[in-house]
Amino acid sequence: MQRDDLSEVREFADRLRDSLPTSVDVAALGVRSKAPMKLLCAREALIWRTEELSRNACDAIERNDFAVAAILCRAITESSALAWRLMEALDDREKHSASEFDAILMRLLMGSRLWEDFPEAFNVLTCIDRVDKQIPGIRASYDSLCEFAHPNWRGVFGLYSDTDYTKMVTTFGRGMRGAEQTKKMLINSVLGSLGVFEYAYNRISDIMPTFIGELDGIWSNDEDQSALE
Repeated sequence: MQRDDLSEVREFADRLRDSLPTSVDVAALGVRSKAPMKLLCAREALIWRTEELSRNACDAIERNDFAVAAILCRAITESSALAWRLMEALDDREKHSASEFDAILMRLLMGSRLWEDFPEAFNVLTCIDRVDKQIPGIRASYDSLCEFAHPNWRGVFGLYSDTDYTKMVTTFGRGMRGAEQTKKMLINSVLGSLGVFEYAYNRISDIMPTFIGELDGIWSNDEDQSALE
């Protein structure tokens, strides 16, 4: 169902704001393994980023600053895809040794494409495609946002102009061409992405007690276990 009420996005942003964590207490986790700490640190950093992006996306949409809004909405989709990848890693933990699982967490927590001494970052498009396999439409929405975010027709001339072809006069401004349709597209996109983020974030919370309880036995190989200590 199409949604075009910006207040729903603001309610989502407010829920994120009210859920922002201020710390991860390693001692409170009660395990020697660093895996839960790394996973939670990655997740909590993502909720801070997503809250900031969604709050400012609301403001940009309200002002008809659609290029800014599209860039922010696209970034929200990317953050949601990383949260989903983190959730998948936790779901699939028994498929990996401790060192393999740690490598995934380090890529999510410290990944970079700039510094060679950092773990390699995950390809965000690959992560979005993984979400799209379970929630079809996420990739198509992301691609639409890219048309606004890049200096293509939709993000430049198609966004800031309207032409009267009988008078051969082009007028420039904000919200000139299909503003309501654009606004609806942005709202639907950000709501979909925030829904993905919320699901992944909450599912990690649901799984964590079981994961922590398993840590003594899930990896029996001493060498693998030491990789997370």
